[in-house]
Amino acid sequence: MKKVALKKRLASILVIPVIMGIGMSTTAKAEETNEAMNEVSISDSLESKSSADVAEEEYTIEVQGWDLKEGRPLYRDQYKAKKGEELVYHARVLDGYRLITKESTKKMIVKENETFIAFDYEKIKPEKPEGNYIADGRYVTVTNKNYNTWSNFSWKYRQSGKDLLNQTFQAKGRYEHKNGSTYLSLYDANGKWYGYINEKGVKFGEGKQGAYIGYNQYVTITSKGYNTWSNFSWKTRQSASTIANKTYLAKGKYHHINGSTYLSLYDKQGKWYGYINEKAGKVGKGQEGVYIADGRKVKVASKNYNTWSNFAWKYRQSTKNMYNKTYTARGRYQHANGSTFYSLYDTKGNWQGYINARAVK
Repeated sequence: MKKVALKKRLASILVIPVIMGIGMSTTAKAEETNEAMNEVSISDSLESKSSADVAEEEYTIEVQGWDLKEGRPLYRDQYKAKKGEELVYHARVLDGYRLITKESTKKMIVKENETFIAFDYEKIKPEKPEGNYIADGRYVTVTNKNYNTWSNFSWKYRQSGKDLLNQTFQAKGRYEHKNGSTYLSLYDANGKWYGYINEKGVKFGEGKQGAYIGYNQYVTITSKGYNTWSNFSWKTRQSASTIANKTYLAKGKYHHINGSTYLSLYDKQGKWYGYINEKAGKVGKGQEGVYIADGRKVKVASKNYNTWSNFAWKYRQSTKNMYNKTYTARGRYQHANGSTFYSLYDTKGNWQGYINARAVK
């Protein structure tokens, strides 16, 4: 019988996602088997061999893809081949898996029946647009009401930025999102989670006091129950009795994570008096501080003072015209310049202006 040279065949594995170890479909296997059988039939026809001879020359080659960590097959493919044929196999591309066998293509000459070829894979962690969690721990104060918090990175709304404005949280972790923004994971002092917030909505602080926020308001200390502090480790700076009934410039403030707001106080000369809980005082309209109800009777005892229509020092009248007269000081102001000013009314209820307390007795 005339010998015909063996044909070379290329067996390429189809790129079909396989889940839970399911291999090629029955139809796909059948199609490849039929193709192989057709080639065998054509070859046999040329060589005029019997079906028994063909069966003797056909070998089975099995190719498998394995999840190496779990030790289970992801796919199995079988091929029929003749001894001496050259076969080339390409590893499948599988959704959710990465090929870890160095060679993605394997070539072989068929030498024996039931030859086994394996490709090894490992699962790929699904890509997260927010990236990996990064431990942080810094304290931040929400300073922009236009940034809400989110429950997840599918942007499920959690809380309005308006509700969180001027509150301080601990950012226990953060995410560097692929959209270019950084998101902080916020917790309050009790460990309650408030969601993820874009860092553009906050300012970072140096500790639990949160971020320094410019304020520049004049505050009159109206309570004797609050000391000032040199730091937020609560080192006392000024006792409550020495600062009561005085007005200071609160240049800045801190919204502490404990829920209180602390003002940073300065006197007229720029001397710092420490941090004080804002509950200790009231904010005035200007350097005069806050209006304090009084009601005492006072007599003008000096001719060398004027009264004023406002605290921009608009002249009202000279005390020469008021000397030895008695007035009612319905209210007073503890001015930041260190002086006390009374708001005077005569017996008919006519307002006479503001006068320095040194001018009366």
